[in-house]
Amino acid sequence: MLILVLSMVMLMSVLLLGFNHNARGTIDAAYKFENRKQALNCARTALNIAIAAVRDNNDICSNKKLRDLFSGQNSFDIDGADCSIAIVEENSKINLNLLTSRTGRLNRAAIDQLLCLIDVLNKHATDTAPIRYGIVPSIIDWIDADDKVVSLPFIKNDNLGAESGYYRNRKEPYTCRNAPLDTVADIVRVKGMTTGTFDRIRDYVTVYGDGKISINSASSRTIQSLSRQIDPAVAAVIVNRREFEPFESIDEIKTLPAVTDDIYQAIRAKAVITSENQYYRINSKANLDEITVEITAVLRRNTDKKTIDVILYQEL
Repeated sequence: MLILVLSMVMLMSVLLLGFNHNARGTIDAAYKFENRKQALNCARTALNIAIAAVRDNNDICSNKKLRDLFSGQNSFDIDGADCSIAIVEENSKINLNLLTSRTGRLNRAAIDQLLCLIDVLNKHATDTAPIRYGIVPSIIDWIDADDKVVSLPFIKNDNLGAESGYYRNRKEPYTCRNAPLDTVADIVRVKGMTTGTFDRIRDYVTVYGDGKISINSASSRTIQSLSRQIDPAVAAVIVNRREFEPFESIDEIKTLPAVTDDIYQAIRAKAVITSENQYYRINSKANLDEITVEITAVLRRNTDKKTIDVILYQEL
């Protein structure tokens, strides 16, 4: 009888321990769910702050105080969550969708700029494999509507693209996109696009804008891609000047030291102070009790109509 009673007590203890464990698991899950929901709401609030800042400022990236605030490096509190906002102007990058027109006509100026960017990036990374020119015709074939392989005769080697015939013969076959890119990440499956190459080039290319580079927010390396005559020293002169005082006119560039007339003309042809439609990539982040939520959005700001459109929204 005693053995039976002890057995019943042990069984009840095991059941109670199991119930307690399950209850704790349920409570923890509910707690994490509520924290994640609160963190997401805080990240959305941060995004709305960024939208308001873009709406109310003509060129947010040339305003030093705002640029520092929205660098992603500074954090602030929203309802108990540690939040940050990063704003990047997409008009300061090379638009890959403009390498060719919808009718298949090559945009030589855009292609030359991308090739120049590749040279600039390769010069600054001597310890890694060089980015190959072949990704350029391959990107063109990836976005054009036809199934004819592009050949760029002004490139001596590695000048052929790839269409569906190439991709269907891969270990895991797929078809060529043959349509404009929705995001920069769409090029990861392009022939010759390694992980290392994508990581090095992704910050300098975009799928938004009219192709004109915003001179007040472009990186030094993007500025160098405007002309092969622009070396790091000349790019530094331009960057240092705008840090002191943003350019109000492209004509101001020709007065800078080391800026020859050829350099000025190249910049004048490819750069602007303000585009009619400005595109901004926003990354808002909220951390609450070790739970981190990120939101990425792309905004289109029409400077004439003074409207803001959210054209991409992703929760990570």
